[in-house]
Amino acid sequence: MNQTAPSENPPLSVTKVRVAFECARLFYLAHHFGGMTVFLPDAETLGIGHAFHDLSDRFIQTALQEPQFQQFLEPSPAELEEDAIAIQMRELFYNQVFFPYLRSAIQTDPSKAPALQHLWQGLTSLIQRWVELLVSNRRFCTATEVLQKTFLGQELQVQHCFPLPNGGQQLVRGRFDSLVYDFDRHRLCIVEYKTYQSPDPSAQLVQVALYSTMLREKVGVPIDSAVYSVLPDWKELTFTWDELEQTLHQMLPHKLQQMGHWMSWQPGQPDPPPATAQPELCQICPQRTRCQTFFVPGEATPGRSRKTTAPKQQPKPSPPNVETTAQALVNTLRAFGIGVTYHGAAIGPAFIRVKLKPNPGVKVNAILKLSDDLRVQLGIAQPPLIAPQAGYVSIDLPRPDRQTAHFDDYLESQSLSPTAPTQIAIGVNLEGQLVQADLSDPNTCHFLIGGTTGSGKSEFLRSLLLSLLISQPPDQLKIALVDPKRVTFPEFERIPWLYQPIVKEGEAAIDLMESLTVEMASRYRKFEQHRCSDLSSYNQQQPERLLPRIVCIFDEYADFMAEKEMKAALELSIKRLGAMARAAGIHLIIATQRPEATIVTPIIRSNLPGRVALRTASEADSMIILGGKQTEAAHLLGKGDLLFQAGAELLRLQSLFATSIPPLRGPDHGYDREQYRFQ
Repeated sequence: MNQTAPSENPPLSVTKVRVAFECARLFYLAHHFGGMTVFLPDAETLGIGHAFHDLSDRFIQTALQEPQFQQFLEPSPAELEEDAIAIQMRELFYNQVFFPYLRSAIQTDPSKAPALQHLWQGLTSLIQRWVELLVSNRRFCTATEVLQKTFLGQELQVQHCFPLPNGGQQLVRGRFDSLVYDFDRHRLCIVEYKTYQSPDPSAQLVQVALYSTMLREKVGVPIDSAVYSVLPDWKELTFTWDELEQTLHQMLPHKLQQMGHWMSWQPGQPDPPPATAQPELCQICPQRTRCQTFFVPGEATPGRSRKTTAPKQQPKPSPPNVETTAQALVNTLRAFGIGVTYHGAAIGPAFIRVKLKPNPGVKVNAILKLSDDLRVQLGIAQPPLIAPQAGYVSIDLPRPDRQTAHFDDYLESQSLSPTAPTQIAIGVNLEGQLVQADLSDPNTCHFLIGGTTGSGKSEFLRSLLLSLLISQPPDQLKIALVDPKRVTFPEFERIPWLYQPIVKEGEAAIDLMESLTVEMASRYRKFEQHRCSDLSSYNQQQPERLLPRIVCIFDEYADFMAEKEMKAALELSIKRLGAMARAAGIHLIIATQRPEATIVTPIIRSNLPGRVALRTASEADSMIILGGKQTEAAHLLGKGDLLFQAGAELLRLQSLFATSIPPLRGPDHGYDREQYRFQ
């Protein structure tokens, strides 16, 4: 690349950018201290990445130099058989290259034999894919040309100096695995090989998209991107330039600017790099121990992303039979041969959390397996949620006298400054405190919410919305509502906070999301003009030209996903806004009863970091909302019992309850507290 203008920040590798998308803290640790940065779900593939890349490169070099490879492609295109050609090419490559490599490696270290078996398995899949491309391209060129015109380069270096929204620059460098040409699509394609299945495909996509962006700056033509994950089974992710142009390509400068802030952070300062939005990655993090000790809980994001507020009026007295309930639980576990010590209980509005310390020799897993048995023996409607905690095992049992967390017991009207954090009410914790989320925090700037019929999802959305309205006047806050079922927000039809009339139809929803995208772009132009990094700094600098924060609450997102064109349009807007809109002060809260994988895609999930799961219809739905193997939401109690995922922490809360919404007035945004009192 020729563009190597000076960068204000240290140069970044493409790998570091990928890591930053996966986890800002791992990026920080690797940047300052080095160390591994790959989230490997399968230890069997550890250590074969370099060998695989070397051998895949040698396969292409052998194919270009060995006349027999050309001979395999001599028949007419109609006569070419992919499977037969793949077998021939594999055998030739095995005999000429892989077997000598295998013999030498085993002689040096016999313990490498199992890993080398995996290595050949991955090469077999890759060769099959290359043969498919060669046979397709053979229709457009001769056998003597097809290899050279398909495989254009391997291990190519690129670099580019990206302009940042704040006027600075960031130099990014990298080396990608392969550049090929697809005659059928008339398009170049950058390919990255992975010897493992990434738990975060969207981050892998970012990596190849960044390569394609940098190479396009040099060659001037659109370039597609592909990730080939060869182990344990073949998995291919391919995205066209057109699919990425309006999302990742536009988002990258903002992400690079954010990474610059993370790099300059020092311990003890506010706003450290946030924890990953995918807590399942923590279990396989290569620097988990260092992360847990380096980022002290007291200085981490919960201070911003999760605020607790004590209730103004205490809930009803605790049930008198907690000790009896706990003793019955201890006795039941003893009957199953499991000895535990009772360490007290915490009482929430909907459930009692009993804390038990397993006796020496008792495995935690033995308790985890007894959920269904405890349900039967204790006579409770839902299986208890059982989880290991620091120093004990928690078992959540439903309260026989379940309490309601009334909205007016926890929140009242207030007038905040335009630059104050915008908080939304999530729910009441075991200490009786209201947990709120800060929309300006990267971990809670956008939300994905799921809950089946009877879970309390609609009531949760209404209380969340009301918590926004009573804190900021209409000139500081605008609300966009999408309500296809027309039953969630009827009382909010005429409030002065509305960004536009409540959307109820699919086409109007598309128009709304596109208008928010246009507004986002307009705000970034203003920020650039005034050299501001986000909405708060702009409003501080321009108090006479305040831009309101915009919160879009989208209920029943899945209802608009039946039509292919509508689905594509909405998904594109959500990807763009989810990836870029936080600093512009635009926030998405997407809710659905049906969080299916085809509707809530991995890219959608990766751009909505805040998660709230009310009771779901299945464990699969719970895993889609919360990520990883978090199945607990399927066993919640309903009626506002929820799990809140903020960063790496999962909290069980009870949502606020405000069934009837009194008239909300104009600029003073007041309301009559007595109208929120429920009998």
